[in-house]
Amino acid sequence: MPLIESPATQSTAVVLHQGVYKKTASLAEAVFMITGLTIGAGILGLPYAVARVGLIPGTLCIIFIGLLMLAMNLMIGEVATATKTDMQLPGLAGKYLGGWAKGLLSVVLIFGYYGTLLAYLVGESISLRALIGGSELLWGVIFWSLASFVVWSGLRSVKNIDKIVSTIVMGLIIGVSLYLLPKGNFSGQILTSGLSLNLPIGVIIFALHATPAIAQAHALLPKSRAAFRKALIIGTLIPIALYVLFTVAVVGIMGVKVPEVATVGIGEYFGPAAVIIANLFAILAMTTCYIGLGTALKETFVWDHKIPDHLATFLVVALPLMLFLAGLRHFVAILDIVGGVFVTIELFMMAAVFYVMKRRRNI
Repeated sequence: MPLIESPATQSTAVVLHQGVYKKTASLAEAVFMITGLTIGAGILGLPYAVARVGLIPGTLCIIFIGLLMLAMNLMIGEVATATKTDMQLPGLAGKYLGGWAKGLLSVVLIFGYYGTLLAYLVGESISLRALIGGSELLWGVIFWSLASFVVWSGLRSVKNIDKIVSTIVMGLIIGVSLYLLPKGNFSGQILTSGLSLNLPIGVIIFALHATPAIAQAHALLPKSRAAFRKALIIGTLIPIALYVLFTVAVVGIMGVKVPEVATVGIGEYFGPAAVIIANLFAILAMTTCYIGLGTALKETFVWDHKIPDHLATFLVVALPLMLFLAGLRHFVAILDIVGGVFVTIELFMMAAVFYVMKRRRNI
């Protein structure tokens, strides 16, 4: 039995993606990739945002926007499939809309990444203070130091770590939600009215944003259009279902008293054991997302903009800390701005890309 596979066999098992040879993914692995990159800090801010407007309108908003995001993901997936070349979103925008679109979307994505890193930094500082005590400012700086070292060092975790973390996070969401649901008090006020008339659109868009994962999933499923489409559908529907379950459970328990980071309130409500479990869940989810996003932004600077490695690392880690130290520490407000402004611009541009692509194919 030969120890080395033939080139033909290797070509079906390995693809070159952004300068790195990676194994092609199975359907389940692609679903984990999309779901894992979708579920992050956004879920922790959803109960607070939904409680402000009432559980029924807020939940309906999650479902409605979730279905719109599913349609958008399928549109982007169709563009990626039709293009037949591995490209990130700015590359797709440049191909179909022109160089100005590539430049604009690159700027929008970079600022969106920075806003997301800031949100994770704020969320980590709140969760660590709730778990251990002390100062949010101090914990924010400590977390930033450790995470920045990982981004700087370029350490790569075991390939299955994302799958493991995604499984743990989804298991915790389901377990916590099912534990809380029977204890909820679903009164009329909680269901229909809150403290604000502003729907939590930006926070929900942020929470369901998964477009960076679409290009990766397409690159690792190059031979199967049907499997890619199925991965997009399943990988988008799972977060929607988990978000609704978690939000209903948490708001049913705490109503409008739910804090900006929901797991902090869960811990305070149910005692010391719950403090540990809930905040470890939050810390785990946000840490992996922060490091993954920071590494992706660094690679964007290095690969796409030809910035030297050390300067790229400095650009990635410096701005979130500066904003954090400047006092920008309102978790849900950051989610709302990133989702409502930067992600929304990105989605409108990708809708335009889809429209132009369809027109070209029909001419």
